[in-house]
Amino acid sequence: MRKKIALLVCAAYCVGILSGCGGTAQEPVSDGNSQEENAAAAAPVEEEQGDSESKDAQPEEEVSNLNKEGFPIVNEQITLTAYGQRDQNQAAWADMWVLQKYEEMSNIHMDYQEVPADGFAENKQLLFASNELPDIFLRCSINANEVATYGVTSGQLMVLDDLIAEYAPNLTKLFEENPALKQATTASDGHIYTIPAIDLSATGKMGFKQWINEKWLEAVGKEVPTTLEEFKDVLIAFRDEDPNGNGEKDEIPLGIREPSSIYSLGGSFGLQHQIGDTYNIDESGKIHNWLCDDEFKEYLIYLNELYSEGLIWQDYYKNDRPAWRSNLAGELYGAMYMPYSDVFLNCELDYIGFEPLLGPTGEKLWVDANSGINAPGSFALSNTCADPEAAIRWVDYFFSEEGGLFFAFGEEGTHYYRDENGLPRFNDEILNAEEGFMTALGKINMVPGGGFPCLRTDETDSVVASDRTKEVAALLEPYLPKQCYAKPAVSAEDNDRVVAIEQDLNTYRDEAVTKFIIGEWDFGMWEEYCSTLEQIGIRELEEIYQKAMDAQK
Repeated sequence: MRKKIALLVCAAYCVGILSGCGGTAQEPVSDGNSQEENAAAAAPVEEEQGDSESKDAQPEEEVSNLNKEGFPIVNEQITLTAYGQRDQNQAAWADMWVLQKYEEMSNIHMDYQEVPADGFAENKQLLFASNELPDIFLRCSINANEVATYGVTSGQLMVLDDLIAEYAPNLTKLFEENPALKQATTASDGHIYTIPAIDLSATGKMGFKQWINEKWLEAVGKEVPTTLEEFKDVLIAFRDEDPNGNGEKDEIPLGIREPSSIYSLGGSFGLQHQIGDTYNIDESGKIHNWLCDDEFKEYLIYLNELYSEGLIWQDYYKNDRPAWRSNLAGELYGAMYMPYSDVFLNCELDYIGFEPLLGPTGEKLWVDANSGINAPGSFALSNTCADPEAAIRWVDYFFSEEGGLFFAFGEEGTHYYRDENGLPRFNDEILNAEEGFMTALGKINMVPGGGFPCLRTDETDSVVASDRTKEVAALLEPYLPKQCYAKPAVSAEDNDRVVAIEQDLNTYRDEAVTKFIIGEWDFGMWEEYCSTLEQIGIRELEEIYQKAMDAQK
């Protein structure tokens, strides 16, 4: 239509020129009522020429390469770079079935730049320092401090608010239905820079679950413990009565995995684990770090007794994961804490769950609770992202129920089937693969190691949560805190101070707590320990987080 109009204008213009040159053409007859004709007659020739030229020069409206709904996401294929951390059980990302299939669906080719987990934190820091940024940060665990540094302050991370509102209907719906998720994702300046992995399943409401060896209980003639005293009594029986029946004293009564796992029993002493750290938050919203409290001292005394009597794995503080897993595979633990049973499927049915232990003041709480944020900072865009609209559409699919199922289980028939309850189950060749389930699964998706930006529900949590895991979680769920808070985003001006305090505080805390438990320090050192925490800035840190939480409200 635009071309036709231009041709007509040009034709009329040419006729006018010919008429002027020849001087013989008759003037057109007018009734004097046409506004267009009157305006044309009144306008100078130069203006008419300018108008016609400007109309001819207007470009045709470009057709967008992006489709706001459905697949493909883009009509003409684009390439985006995606940088992130690859778990040891994952295949190369370009070779993963889900990511290959999704490239076909979306028409977006990803140039994956994955980095091994070992040394990833340093690699990520150097990447930001170089400012040679990828389009997408994928499975990068960008924490709140990094958001403040690389988002709020330097602007190297792109603000995602408008992109999510315009191009991410699945995320928008989740944020509307679960305001706490959006709050936990929002930085101190009120903007969103990263997208987390979200787990709304019952098993996902908590991290560690507690397990105890039912066969060993039967062998030593004990019931499932309900109090701290009964628990210690059971552990002593595990140590002394050869419950695995091999004639060797190789049993490990309590298999604590690493230094950070020692807080799992803290709920029995009234010690919550809010904002993913050593904090209680009361009903009024007041935050308190309990590392210097008498309740924590009593808890450490209890753990020291267990350790000194050989009831806790003696090498727990070395954080030797391979050794720990080897012990578990050999079924050497009487009780232990694990999120899921995927690493001990060979003996999974020998372990059962049990309720939180009743503490000295009547506390019965399971504190390793989650806010629904499974892995913060799983996805982000750099400020140089070549096509942010397409990138947001790319990730948003995984936050739909359909996309979450696709990511977790792959293709029905090829990778999974539906059981009698309609739940997805992996085919036997994957579940019982010779190379191991997690390695086989790592060829399909990024579930091994976690941290991929997606939605997990009660339908899809079985990708890692066995039926037994769900049973164990169901026992603990009634004892979770009524409200679970994520770590609040601190202001840009407070961020450097938070980083400095936490680095020193956590280093000292881990060293001191370990020394109390394994007996290198006696509890006469308690006052000195508390004084050191005060000097490092434990109360200042508490105040900063309180201010940040109040600002979020």
